[in-house]
Amino acid sequence: MKLLFKLLRLFSGKPNVIQTRSGVARLPVRSWHSHWIVGRDLCMYRREDFANVPRNRRRSALELKLPVWSPFERTGHHFVWSGSSAMVWFWDEDAVGAGRGRRTRVLPETVFLARKPDGVHLQGCREGFDLQYWRAGVLADSFWFPDRPDEHKLGWFVGRQENGAGGLPSPSVREASDTRIEPDPWSSPLSPGEWFEARERPLVAACLLALSLVLIWQEARIWKIHHFKEEVAGELARMQDELGPLLEARNELVRLRRTNRALTDILGTPSQARLMGLVDRAIPGPAAQFREWRYQQRELKVVVEDPDLDPIAYVRSLEAEPLFEHVRAKPAPGGDNRIEITLRVRG
Repeated sequence: MKLLFKLLRLFSGKPNVIQTRSGVARLPVRSWHSHWIVGRDLCMYRREDFANVPRNRRRSALELKLPVWSPFERTGHHFVWSGSSAMVWFWDEDAVGAGRGRRTRVLPETVFLARKPDGVHLQGCREGFDLQYWRAGVLADSFWFPDRPDEHKLGWFVGRQENGAGGLPSPSVREASDTRIEPDPWSSPLSPGEWFEARERPLVAACLLALSLVLIWQEARIWKIHHFKEEVAGELARMQDELGPLLEARNELVRLRRTNRALTDILGTPSQARLMGLVDRAIPGPAAQFREWRYQQRELKVVVEDPDLDPIAYVRSLEAEPLFEHVRAKPAPGGDNRIEITLRVRG
């Protein structure tokens, strides 16, 4: 059976290509679907928990948060759900996949590499190395390095996991021996078109049934509303008289709570001198210089001039600082070597 599947894939499989910073290369493996694989060096990664969001709204919540995480003008992304946790890879859509086919799936390199057991693993990629922390079958954290990380970087990554929720089952770093790119990803949701084609008839029948039930329910509702119109109007007037004082007291309580929250935020705001020191320490370019600095209500906007400007390195470095979140970067007026960084200081 395995030999039959290999023969089918050989003669009817679709080609796969991988794009890295070095360019685009065609892979020798063939798959049931054609894939445009985005190298780990072009991806950013984030794991987010949506346990407090209803299950049917989690995808919408993720898509709303994606522009906040991404420093790119147009963002391509791929996400994998595991319970309430979303594993999200995202990249610069304008720099990835030029010339690909309309039906070619665009997926990150990580989903074509073997999944790992719990712990910290050093995974060799097409380019560079990816430090991964797996916990309960979820990629809880991932950080890419262009070269093999030294002991200091390994210790920093392990320490970051040990300080997180739950700690580490084992502080050691295990190097993955298998760096092969598999023909098919270990997780790839169907596109809307593929999903609809597989369920077209049941969906049409369900829609017709739902429409019939809605029409029947609507007719019954209109009849009941007409029959009890006067009774409901009297009850509504009585309830408004009773609820008026309660609503006023509630509005006053909300106003006082907002005032207390604003005072708490002001008193807990770190000094600008400390923030400037943290930003200066996190900036990767040794020749970088501050050109503008604006800070108000935990929103910080900085313009930096750097002859060796790397926006992705800036975002990754600032995101590694625990006090900063929602880091975004875009070109700043005044020259190609200027970048405008906006971030939020945690409360």
